[in-house]
Amino acid sequence: MPLLIGLVVLVGHAGYQFNQLQRGAVGQYSGYARVIEDPMRKFGGVQVVLEIDGKRYLALAHSVAGRRIAQAEAGNMLFVSGQRSRVPRATVLRYAPRHIVGMFSVVEVREQIFSASPLDRSANRLRSTMKRAADMMPRDESALFMGLVIGDDRAQSRTMINAFRGAGLSHLTAVSGQNVAFVLTIFGVYLRRARTWWRFGLSLALIGWFVVLTRAEPSVLRAATMASFGAFAFAKGRDLGGATALAFSVATLLFIDPMLLFSVGFWMSSLATLGLVFITPVIVRTVRGPQWVVHPLATTLGAQVGVVPITLLIFGTAPAISVMTNVLAVPVAGFVMLVGMPTALLCGVAVNVFGPVVIPLCELAMLPVLIATRWVWWVAVVGDHFSPSGMANVVLWLAIGVFLGVVHRSVKLNA
Repeated sequence: MPLLIGLVVLVGHAGYQFNQLQRGAVGQYSGYARVIEDPMRKFGGVQVVLEIDGKRYLALAHSVAGRRIAQAEAGNMLFVSGQRSRVPRATVLRYAPRHIVGMFSVVEVREQIFSASPLDRSANRLRSTMKRAADMMPRDESALFMGLVIGDDRAQSRTMINAFRGAGLSHLTAVSGQNVAFVLTIFGVYLRRARTWWRFGLSLALIGWFVVLTRAEPSVLRAATMASFGAFAFAKGRDLGGATALAFSVATLLFIDPMLLFSVGFWMSSLATLGLVFITPVIVRTVRGPQWVVHPLATTLGAQVGVVPITLLIFGTAPAISVMTNVLAVPVAGFVMLVGMPTALLCGVAVNVFGPVVIPLCELAMLPVLIATRWVWWVAVVGDHFSPSGMANVVLWLAIGVFLGVVHRSVKLNA
């Protein structure tokens, strides 16, 4: 009964929220607008999500107005003038997770940019510091590094995006549980020194700040909520299983924001975690062999099998090559996240304090991160090149299943 009541409440709440998305104001507007998402170059201009009178509009600006918007960051206030219109019916569902209620054609933007809140300013400053260090790498590696560490994929080329999608690695540039875990690992040495409830409070603050840093993408919201439930259970001295934490997280987020129902990133993140919770342990128990082989393979297979339904539904394919590319790329991407973030921060601060004189030293410090980032990029390119399609892809999936069965049987016979 409680489940049914919850479902009815969720459906009603979702219906109300969806109805609100179709009530955006139209016509001329001149006034203040808050930048919600970082501007990005698109359609020959600059695209950005602006909040006007509590409603979000997808804005597009060209020429001088575009150049001025491009200088803004999330949280900044701008004085804009332009024309508001309805969201095209064909794109209502696509924009629903971002709460877009209308389109905004920007005609004019005043030169002055008003400061963001202290929290947004701290996140923007940190992103700029990391970007300063990332710019010491070649363009493609710099764009990929920012995507791997904080999910900023604005500078990635269409070639890179297609390669990662074709190789089944696009999830690496969508911040998720792995990123949250690495951030907690980096600061864990300090968190462990605090008392239980202080540690819980500091963990929540750190997770919340990381959500702001990564612009509150659906995948990171799911990961952050799970981490928060886990931290609370730990503080209470209880063990919260992965399935329970995932269920609580998904239910909580959908209750707060039912528009996440239409987010592909949210469902891919949730289903991948579901695969890790239920499928990975089964593979580990079934397939016998060296742990350094079985565990990475089981983790990859669990996550990939978990997202098969959504990838088939949305993209029309589930590349079997992803099993191999993930085994090769994920551990190295983890190194980029774990080592790259603190290294980039130190180098960015050093350049800011001491100037260009320390750039050669910083380039040397960033070299291992550059090599690792390039490796992930190469795995994506090669994986995309050799990724089969159609029936060949189905055959490869079957071959992977047969291989696992043979390995299990041979190890069992030799035991």
